[in-house]
Amino acid sequence: MTNTPQKTYFTFQEALIQLGYDWQEKDFFFCHGAFPIIENSTADMQNYLSIMLCTDGDIDISINEVDYNLTASTLLITFPSSIVHIVRSRRHYNGILMFVARDFLSKYIINAQLIYPFRQVSKNHYTLAKLTKEEQKNLIDIYKFIYRKREAKGSDLQLEALRNLLLAAICEVAEIFLKSNKVEIRSTRNEKITDAFLNLLIQPIKMSHKTAYFADQLNISPKYLMHAVKATTGKSPGFFINEKITDNAKLLLRDYSLNISQISEKLGFSEVSSFSNFFKKQTNLSPTLYRATLKCSK
Repeated sequence: MTNTPQKTYFTFQEALIQLGYDWQEKDFFFCHGAFPIIENSTADMQNYLSIMLCTDGDIDISINEVDYNLTASTLLITFPSSIVHIVRSRRHYNGILMFVARDFLSKYIINAQLIYPFRQVSKNHYTLAKLTKEEQKNLIDIYKFIYRKREAKGSDLQLEALRNLLLAAICEVAEIFLKSNKVEIRSTRNEKITDAFLNLLIQPIKMSHKTAYFADQLNISPKYLMHAVKATTGKSPGFFINEKITDNAKLLLRDYSLNISQISEKLGFSEVSSFSNFFKKQTNLSPTLYRATLKCSK
């Protein structure tokens, strides 16, 4: 009786370290080229979505014990908590690999139009799609820009640029899968409410801090709004409201013609101290210190 080697299970971070990669940002990771293999091992994707584009050669992969063969111009997406096992790569495999955290969109994007296509992909069980030459070129071009931005040094907005470029790549992938599978899209009531709420957040209106304000705009109760947004995104309405107010505050703090009191008033705070406490809670910096860091970075 022969002994079959036991498979070793790694978390996503452990697998990257075993493969010799440097783990930098917990919200995302990307690489390209030939992807090495850890013998008799699998990786638990846990809270990460992975996007894999085979550009040359082919590679055998097992996802949740279902086998796939990726050939040139094939795009694969695996959802959080998938168990991934790269079996073997052949014929000089090359490709692009990107990972983003499950809550990446909810943390860094407010616009519901960008959340929508990704949510539609993730709720359906799509895995493989054969790309047209134009689709592959678009994805490769976006990736090249992402890679160049990561390698650029001395950019004050490097991290923000990387996040937005990754979001662009995710949306491109979402559209590819939706087109390739000819899906009839039907949003749930909770999703429609969430989309309407997120669209309100990007309107050029004076920002309210209260969930009740947005619920009133949508003609529903605050409790119903909280339930719908939480069920759809895993976050409360307050999370998105606070993120939006913080983003607006950061933009206003770059305008040195405005003092802190004027910014506080523009953002709807009754007292400067309330604004200062809010901003410090969100960023770990006071508005004055944040503004000082901006001057130092110039």
